[in-house]
Amino acid sequence: MTSDIADEFHLHGYDRELELAAGRPGTLRLVASVPGVFEAELHHSGARLFELQVG
Repeated sequence: MTSDIADEFHLHGYDRELELAAGRPGTLRLVASVPGVFEAELHHSGARLFELQVG
């Protein structure tokens, strides 16, 4: 993912975080093995990005 500002990406439920530098791509790899619906957000701005649904 890429952000236009420095921030921290957080995927709830999996408690995975990724520091994002402005304009530089970042990659978060994980095995989505826990079922449920999990919110992804940017910590500093509070922006909600998406929900990950794992069946």
